[in-house]
Amino acid sequence: MTRKSFLAQFLGALGAERINWGLETENYISGTVLYELDDPEEFQDFCWHKSEAELPSQQVFSLAKVLREERLLSIDKITVSRGELKKRYEAACGIQMELKEFESVLESLEEIEVPMVDDGEETDIYFIHE
Repeated sequence: MTRKSFLAQFLGALGAERINWGLETENYISGTVLYELDDPEEFQDFCWHKSEAELPSQQVFSLAKVLREERLLSIDKITVSRGELKKRYEAACGIQMELKEFESVLESLEEIEVPMVDDGEETDIYFIHE
């Protein structure tokens, strides 16, 4: 997994239709989220101050992927119960896990913040919550 592949799932869950990648250094990646491909006004710049070594776990990546593929967010809020999300995650990954382990994965996802950039300044953040 790379920063780009993780961000594609995470920002995709939040409504990104496409990401135009910008500057990428060892500890930083930026780009522009496009929300509607036929409306050039629907975009948001972002940056993320993380190296490849600081990526979330594969489990967090998989949870973000489930949220994106099953469209389980309303803006940034998870639209199903924790129990339902656990079931969908387990089904998508073909695994069974203890509730505490799943909650740890979910909490790790909820701790992720990707700054939005307006006029060169970090102004807000992308995040996912219950």
